[in-house]
Amino acid sequence: MDDRKVGLFDMLGPVMIGPSSSHTAGVARIAFLARKILPSHLDRARVSFYGSLARTYRGHGSDKAAIAGLLGILPEDERLAFAPELAKREGLEVEIVPVFDGPERYHPNTVVLELFSGDRRLRVRGASVGGGEILLQSVNGYEALLDGRLDAFLVLHHDEPGVIARIATLLAASGINIASLASRRKDRGDEALLVVEVDGAVDSGLIAGVSALKAVREVVHVPSIRS
Repeated sequence: MDDRKVGLFDMLGPVMIGPSSSHTAGVARIAFLARKILPSHLDRARVSFYGSLARTYRGHGSDKAAIAGLLGILPEDERLAFAPELAKREGLEVEIVPVFDGPERYHPNTVVLELFSGDRRLRVRGASVGGGEILLQSVNGYEALLDGRLDAFLVLHHDEPGVIARIATLLAASGINIASLASRRKDRGDEALLVVEVDGAVDSGLIAGVSALKAVREVVHVPSIRS
């Protein structure tokens, strides 16, 4: 369970379209961030609901919320209620799958999104932790732990000495402060994922600079949902 402090307005819940902050707003935000991680054209998606979401997603509009997020629609937007129709209009096929026997370690309000774009596939697992707050827990098997409060970027790179230091140097040169930084790797000297949350906006010049580093394979900007 997430143990972050919850403020007064978080307890009251966010401005949103839909009956449930956990089952509607949270799901929309998870899907919204997942879509930002795969910036190329989205061909189709599979949305799997676990735990409480699997049992109640129809009544609470979690399916509409997930589709809305994939379309770039946040829960404050009235278009959320018409998300399935908008997806059909754009030719986006979204499969909804309730899973009643998921892993015990999963949060009760877990959603897994599998996004397909050509030969690329992205798998994101997130949890709606209450009051519309979320936690993106993993990206393609790597632990991520993003809550959408800050701008972030994901750096897929070869695990070798000096990569993180060079990225930190580029951030400092751009006047950007690192709020949190976590590195996850498959094995020593193998592929690794660096998750960086920052104070302030990430511009295209910084992304280009990080992308140009020899060991870096891909950089994805994940914008704050608070902006």
